[in-house]
Amino acid sequence: VYDRSMIAIVVALAWLVASAESRVVGAFVMPHGGIALDPNHFPTNNHTLLEEAWTLHNACVAVGKEVVKLQPDVVVISTPHGIADLNAFLFYLSDHGYGTTDTDNCQCPPCCYSLNVALDFDLSQKLVNGLKVFTSNVSGVSGFGEPGQGALPFPLGWGEVIPLHFALGITDLNQTTKVVVLSQPSRRYNHSVSMIGELLKLGSNIYEVLESTTETVAVIISGDLAHTHLPSGPYGYSNASEPFDQACGKWASTLDEKFIVNDAAQYVDKALSCGYTGFVMLQGMLSVQDLGYWTPHLYANYHPSYYGMMVASFLPAGPGVE
Repeated sequence: VYDRSMIAIVVALAWLVASAESRVVGAFVMPHGGIALDPNHFPTNNHTLLEEAWTLHNACVAVGKEVVKLQPDVVVISTPHGIADLNAFLFYLSDHGYGTTDTDNCQCPPCCYSLNVALDFDLSQKLVNGLKVFTSNVSGVSGFGEPGQGALPFPLGWGEVIPLHFALGITDLNQTTKVVVLSQPSRRYNHSVSMIGELLKLGSNIYEVLESTTETVAVIISGDLAHTHLPSGPYGYSNASEPFDQACGKWASTLDEKFIVNDAAQYVDKALSCGYTGFVMLQGMLSVQDLGYWTPHLYANYHPSYYGMMVASFLPAGPGVE
C-alpha cells in the first residue's frame, strides 16, 4: 500500500516528465485596448471606472512578468486586427516587424508606443507547412521582398503592439525572444459561431506542430470582449454584452469548454467581440493536454469604457497531491 509521501513522489515525477516534454510553457489572454495600455489618458471622473482601468493595466504588467519568468524562445501571438485574408489564417513570413500605436484618448505624437521585434520566419513557415496537412485555410503573407527577407519591417498594429509591449517591450526579452504572428481571417467579424469547430481543430493542430519543435513557446491571444456596453459607443448598446463578458470570464477561470463554445457563443453576434475566435482556438490548443495540466487564472474582467477587456493566464500546474 502506497503511503501519502510515495503518492506525492509519483505525482511529482509524472508532472516533471510532462512538463519537460511540453514545448508550450504557458498561454495568456491579453487586451489591446488603449485604456489598458495607459490609463493616465482615460478621461473619466468616475473613480470605479478609473480603478478598473488601472486594474487591467496592472494585470497586463503582471502577465508581462510571468512571460519573463518563462523565458520562452518564441512568443506566438494571435491577432484579430492584423493583415487579414478573407478566409485563411495567415502567418507573417518576415524576419522582423515594427509598429506604433497610441492610447484611446491620446494620439501619437505625443503618446507613441513603438515596438520592434524579431519574427521567427522558420517557425512561421513550419506552422504553415504543418497545418496545411490538416486544412487549406492556412497560409503565409510576406511583404517588401521575398519571404523571410523583407527590405522593410513587416507592419504591426495595435492588436500586436499593445500585448507585446507588456510581454516584450518593457522587458529584456525583446532582445532574445522571437515572435510568430497569426492573423485571424476577416470572416471572424460575421461568422465566428460557424467557425467554432474549425477553431478548436486548428488550435489542436497548432499545439501539435509547436510540440514538434525544439523551441519553448508562450502563446498570447490578443483580444477584447464585447464592444457594445454603452449606447454612446461606436457600436451602440446590446444586452448581450454583459452575459458575453461573464461567460468569457468563467471560461478563463476554469477552462470549461461549455462557457466559451456554448454560453458565450449565444451572445457573440450581438456582443461584437474581436477576441472570441482567438479564445476558442486557445481552448483547442490547451485541450490537447489533459486540462488538469493547466492552471487557469483570471486577473481582471472589466469594461471601463464601451468595450470589455480580460487578462488571464494558463500555466502548467505544479506537482502536488490534493
